[in-house]
Amino acid sequence: MNQPPIRATCLVFLVLLIVFQSCGRKEKKAEKQPETKPAGISNILFFMETSASMGGYLKGETNFKVAVSEVVTKLNQVAPVEVWTIAGKPQPFVEGYNQFVVNLATTPLAMERSSELHKIFKEVGEKAKGNTVALLVSDCILSFPDAEIKKNPEINRQNAESVLKSQINDQFASLKQKGISATVWAYSSGFNGTYYDYQNKKHTLSGESRPFYIWVIGKQELVGDLNRKLNELMITKPAKQLDFGASGALKQYDLFFSLNKKGEWRVEKSAIAEISAKPSAPAEFAVGVNLGGLPAYAQAEEFIKKNLAVTAPSATVKLVNVQKKEKVSTNRLKERELKLLNQNTHVLTFRVENLYDQKADVTVKLPVRFDDWYASGWSTMDDRTPENRFNKTFALVHLMNGVKEAYQSSTNDFLVLNFKLEK
Repeated sequence: MNQPPIRATCLVFLVLLIVFQSCGRKEKKAEKQPETKPAGISNILFFMETSASMGGYLKGETNFKVAVSEVVTKLNQVAPVEVWTIAGKPQPFVEGYNQFVVNLATTPLAMERSSELHKIFKEVGEKAKGNTVALLVSDCILSFPDAEIKKNPEINRQNAESVLKSQINDQFASLKQKGISATVWAYSSGFNGTYYDYQNKKHTLSGESRPFYIWVIGKQELVGDLNRKLNELMITKPAKQLDFGASGALKQYDLFFSLNKKGEWRVEKSAIAEISAKPSAPAEFAVGVNLGGLPAYAQAEEFIKKNLAVTAPSATVKLVNVQKKEKVSTNRLKERELKLLNQNTHVLTFRVENLYDQKADVTVKLPVRFDDWYASGWSTMDDRTPENRFNKTFALVHLMNGVKEAYQSSTNDFLVLNFKLEK
């Protein structure tokens, strides 16, 4: 039997090898995974409510124009900004944010018919997806449609808590289920123009102080990041701020092995081991936590001291000190422990006075608490006279309570830490 020439065999093998390699390359190319989006804010959508009730903020020299212009400009330093107007359906402001700032000073923008606030929040909330953060500026006046007020002029007062609050609650409960949180900034501004009271009667105001609000809506970590950056950039600060969280409790912590240490013990993984403690000779240890994503008031030492709850059925454990990172003495810290400190914002120091069993489980919780500034001084249920409405918003207490109740529950905590004590 004749054998094929060696050269021909090598040539056939070479051709087959090229074909297989080519197929392999095609398979690899087909299997290539799409690139994941980098963390952080990708873009910002800024919505301005343009119902007729907003018109008075745009006439004359008002803090509204100053604050909104600065917010939009500074937002663009964080991420690209798109401006939208909204009364019914949202409409993109195609000329861009720079022209929007110019138009605030020169062009009547708020001329549309009013819309129900919970529907506006729905439209804005639906845009806050992925790495997008959405903002809404509005006077936040809860109201039934004009036709309903004509039938019953008292409907807004009679049903603001039962109906309008429930609508707001339902809308924000839906956002919470999607992991979306919100922050509200409260401002005051002179108002020059027609004001509509809860009965839809017109009042001509000339420079009267009226509140307005900017809502920030998006993933909690993105909202927290935007709040921090704007706080550094902004000159015109809000008079009040309230944050609503949605992403669950913080659970990460670092155990320090020498910082604030008292008594005999050592760190072993996530436990305090070989601990000896009694009332006359207690042991103390410290943990580092990063609370940077919490509302500013929840990061205050006094708030933490007042609200932190420690549970340890088999031990006596107490919180003895709360320190912000900047107040911690680092003179004696070694490099490894200094690194742990730098990746946290707070140091919590605990005292162990008794350990009744060989091991004890310790749970530390910081329950969610919301500031209630809006209930005292910012809300009114009768806005027909200057003294009753001065720098107050009709039914604001019901709007804010609706949002608060959507986010707050008995199991809602800012912080939940679990660690062990061992003899």
